[in-house]
Amino acid sequence: MITTPSAAPAAGQTDVRDMFVVHAGFRREFRLASGLVRAVATGDTARARDVGEHLDLMVVLLQHHHTNEDQKLWPLLHERVPSQLEPIVDLMERHHAALHDVLARLSIRTTAWTAGAGDMEREALAELLDRLHVVLEEHLSAEESRLLPIAAEYVTQAEWDDLGSGSLPIPFRQQLLVAGSLLYSGDPEVVALMLSKAPWLARVLIPRLGRRAFARRARQLYGTATP
Repeated sequence: MITTPSAAPAAGQTDVRDMFVVHAGFRREFRLASGLVRAVATGDTARARDVGEHLDLMVVLLQHHHTNEDQKLWPLLHERVPSQLEPIVDLMERHHAALHDVLARLSIRTTAWTAGAGDMEREALAELLDRLHVVLEEHLSAEESRLLPIAAEYVTQAEWDDLGSGSLPIPFRQQLLVAGSLLYSGDPEVVALMLSKAPWLARVLIPRLGRRAFARRARQLYGTATP
């Protein structure tokens, strides 16, 4: 499901639509995560490790995404927004703190489950993933409806682009997978705009290789290239 505004930003405003593309991938994967875990048979450690690797990747990506906001976006907004808008930025920071605690527990429970693929550990992990999905959806929805319009007004385009700059803290193979995920669920117009900022060779290769990587991994995890 694509969740991004169809209209381009108004004149003088920053284009923040790429955030909707990123959020769409997180929404999909964390919505499906508990079902992945519950589908693993008791004692199937090979499958548990495979699913666990996917969960670990999602945790790293979400933590990286939030760290960029914590270090780059919130300070800018605290400096610039009127006092009546400060509570919205404060809310986003509280959401991040709550999600950080859940993600720390998620990593611990994932490790405990993958060690032996026990049924009690599986259900404990799945229940935490269900809870995470609810909390994350609340945060993403609030960020999109309340925070992004503020960012579009008070953050420059160069500052916004810097928010997503830099390499992801994952191997290149997984970076292609992430690119494929964005291509799969993101608004094509916005994804094309995101890719336009990459070097020419990357613009040519990433769509092809990324889509293949995502489809292959989706079939391994979900049994379909279109989860």
